[in-house]
Amino acid sequence: MAITKILICGGTGLIGSNLVQKLKQKNFEVVLLSTQQSKCNNQDVFYWNPDQDKIDEKALIDVDVIVNLSGQGIFDKPFTEKRKQELIDSRVKPLAILLKTIQKNKLQLPQLISASAIGYYPNICSNKLDENSTKEDAFISNLVNEWEKSALEFEKINTKVCVFRFGIVLSNKGGFIKKLAQPIKFFIGAIPGNGKQIISWIHIDDLTNMIVWAIDKQLNGTYNAVTPNPTDITRITKLLASQMNRNILLPNIPEFMISLIFGKERGQLLLSSQIVSSNKIQSTGFNFNYSNIEKAIENI
Repeated sequence: MAITKILICGGTGLIGSNLVQKLKQKNFEVVLLSTQQSKCNNQDVFYWNPDQDKIDEKALIDVDVIVNLSGQGIFDKPFTEKRKQELIDSRVKPLAILLKTIQKNKLQLPQLISASAIGYYPNICSNKLDENSTKEDAFISNLVNEWEKSALEFEKINTKVCVFRFGIVLSNKGGFIKKLAQPIKFFIGAIPGNGKQIISWIHIDDLTNMIVWAIDKQLNGTYNAVTPNPTDITRITKLLASQMNRNILLPNIPEFMISLIFGKERGQLLLSSQIVSSNKIQSTGFNFNYSNIEKAIENI
């Protein structure tokens, strides 16, 4: 089938804005859902508020693919019980209202592409993790599991569901690299923990190319969105510092200090070490432009 119209939820964020640009270059019709009424024009940007169960149903007319990137930033605030619920709701509620609206209006949706995260897997694991690896019994893993279950509900309406478990996304416009670069810029950069943690990462251009690839190939199933070459945090930090003409002058930050600063659960995210496999997405024919960390850092 010819894909012509794509709806993006979370289209103004770091990944969404990059994706919108690529889809428009390929002459797709792109429409967005926004929680900011001032940005809505009822032509290609429509209002919704999943928390209040509100959505402009016109956004879903004749849509061939929904790309769901909704979800508040995991690391943005301390993990209070209230914050944990916000993180869950910001991922589950958007999918629920989309599904309910499609069912209510008896619409056809050929494909849903939904973001997920490699946080599904055990936080510290020396074995290579693929899409069949088991989840961990911890908050982030349980959160990601609920997120994916909400996406898979769309299979009940005969929609192809493609779930991408995002690795650490490399971009100079936000996310991991921006947080890492800020202290380095002022000569106070330091490596967390023992520095041996393995980071399963992906360049933002490869990530959005992967989503476009999934649309073109009408993929379904779960895929790890990571480079074939995971890299330790020390190497990433030193390469970024070199790119910024800076040196890492301070000693590593001890694990107990990270827990004191960020809290135990949030601090563990900085100490995660996961070797995640990209074999499944590569088996579909997808090729990475940035599988080498040096090239990736040079081009962010």
